[in-house]
Amino acid sequence: MQAPQSWVTHIQQSGLSVVAAHYLWRGLAPSTRRNYDTPGSRFSLFCTLANYCHPHGGCFPARATWLIELLCSLAGTVKVKTLKLYLTCIKLYQLDLGIDYTAFLDPRLERTIQGIKRDHNEPTRRERTPFTRPYLLRLLLHLHPLTYDTLVLRAAFTLAFAGFLRVGEFTYREADRQLEASFWKWYITKRSLKVSDNATHMELTLPTSKTDPFRKGITLTIASTQDPGCPVEAMRQLLCIDSHRPRSAPLFCISEHDQRAFTRDYVVTQLQHLAQVAGLSQGTWNGHSFRRGAATWANQAGMSEGEIQTLGRWRSDAYKSYIEYSNDERIALSQRFQLNRSGDVAQ
Repeated sequence: MQAPQSWVTHIQQSGLSVVAAHYLWRGLAPSTRRNYDTPGSRFSLFCTLANYCHPHGGCFPARATWLIELLCSLAGTVKVKTLKLYLTCIKLYQLDLGIDYTAFLDPRLERTIQGIKRDHNEPTRRERTPFTRPYLLRLLLHLHPLTYDTLVLRAAFTLAFAGFLRVGEFTYREADRQLEASFWKWYITKRSLKVSDNATHMELTLPTSKTDPFRKGITLTIASTQDPGCPVEAMRQLLCIDSHRPRSAPLFCISEHDQRAFTRDYVVTQLQHLAQVAGLSQGTWNGHSFRRGAATWANQAGMSEGEIQTLGRWRSDAYKSYIEYSNDERIALSQRFQLNRSGDVAQ
């Protein structure tokens, strides 16, 4: 992803060359860069409304007292985690421009965040219904007739579940298509996929992901299930109908003729629509439902913690927060715990 010319010009004004601006830009992940705008704009607006301004004009470099007041103005409306993200993004903006950022070292910032944490409950967490395999099979029944768009959704949904994919690992924005020649370095394309000759499995290479910051590429091996929810068969059907497009083309697109970007919003909208058609409208479906559902289903299938970590590419035990238990399962766990005789004191 290339740095926009306006940003390069801005960096050059701080005394650095175009080459330096390029590497500064590449020093952060694209997702981090996209998150820059809101905190910086919000801080600038806050300072303008509060009449916080340096004698020479502008609100940068930020002062610790201004940052504290910004945090207080947001207290109770956003998560504490988001408050910390705001501070980080504003700090990174100043770091890029070579502006002094010692204000962010002021211990009062952390003390203020702790105070906000004590006085305000966290905003209600969005529920995410796990998209387990029974739900997947139920939705697939409504993906007919077999057209390009239904085949794309069938292939994307089965792949996302079987591969424990994050929604950002198989979607992209229209703006990302502007990368053209380097698109394949960031997003999955037809060349990212290899189906075995006997169709017993396929290999998907993710060019970049959350756990691969140096973009070495991660190859996932996904087996065939030889049933209606088989990701290998769904992908094979898609590749057959899509054989006219070059290997450098995105793996998934919207509309065979228009080839529009396969966006996160489109995936979530289609997932919610199909869930409603399939009688699953009581669930809260979003992009995270795939990965959460895969972890939950793996746990229900009796897979070990190490196996779940391996399949989901988790480096820590964070996967545990993805696993959800039904009320019946919790009752069974409680009963098993209470009736376990192995730890009873001998009479």
